[in-house]
Amino acid sequence: MQLFYTSNPDATILEGDEFFHCTKVLRNRENDNIFLTDGRGNLFESKILKIKKNHCEIKKLKKIKTLKKNNTNHVVFSIIKSQNRLEWMIEKLTEIGIDEITFISTKNSERSNINYKRIDKKIISALKQCKSLFKPKINELISLNEFLKNDYKTSNKYVADLSSKIEMKKNNNDKNSLIVVGPEGDFSKEELEILNKKEYQKISLGNQVLRSETAALVGGYLLLRK
Repeated sequence: MQLFYTSNPDATILEGDEFFHCTKVLRNRENDNIFLTDGRGNLFESKILKIKKNHCEIKKLKKIKTLKKNNTNHVVFSIIKSQNRLEWMIEKLTEIGIDEITFISTKNSERSNINYKRIDKKIISALKQCKSLFKPKINELISLNEFLKNDYKTSNKYVADLSSKIEMKKNNNDKNSLIVVGPEGDFSKEELEILNKKEYQKISLGNQVLRSETAALVGGYLLLRK
């Protein structure tokens, strides 16, 4: 199945990167049927009516299926210096099925700017590659203190802590889950105290000391594990 992404499943035009991938890379032609997802669990079948220079006209034929999720799994990640490593982490979190990603700045964070446009392209590429119908929500960079002011409706809140020996145990698999992963210099003592006051459970990601992006991926996998 050749899967393409559109934020508007009722759109009559496919353009930009999706148009290029569809007609120039995969060489679909007029009257070919293609599959589209809106990243919200819906899969549609559409027909290419006419191919023009910078876009193609399409017609939605039918909705094939709609998938629902009973909960959300959210990875909160301290920003890192390398854009390439950051994009790798985003791709992998998309592939394994994480629903939401938030970037935070902490005392030991390495950078403060993010190329959201590039990240969005990486997410779309990853969901198409693994045939996923869900596009994770990306939240803009905020400080850890600002993040903790939000009242996230979840019964499963964790923080990855290098000193912890406790394995993750979900209180309720049907509820939303969230894990906070710090920078490679780890959270400061004060930050860990604040997280503890907010009732985040300290958990271990294993015996090895992991790079930040690897820790985020392991944390995301643990959230998804039943």
